[in-house]
Amino acid sequence: MHFWDDATSTASMTVTNIGDAPQYFAVSNQYLIDSQGRKFEGEYDWRSDLESMDLNPGQSVSGELSFVLSGATAAKMELHDSMFSMGTEMSLR
Repeated sequence: MHFWDDATSTASMTVTNIGDAPQYFAVSNQYLIDSQGRKFEGEYDWRSDLESMDLNPGQSVSGELSFVLSGATAAKMELHDSMFSMGTEMSLR
């Protein structure tokens, strides 16, 4: 995670496949969690390079991931390499 902007609810990030097999990345598997523990799913944005795609080993993609928070305060992100993974949390504060 490189940048977080509360005003636009947008996170700029680079996703890299560090494994030894292709891995599917999906915007719908990435979440923002607010200060009340509520979970928000990322919004698909056709202008961003972050979209649902297969990443080959060593391949990276950078882009922005947006969330509609409806006045909520962002606290952390929960990032997943697939819909079946436990994911990892990353604090935003």
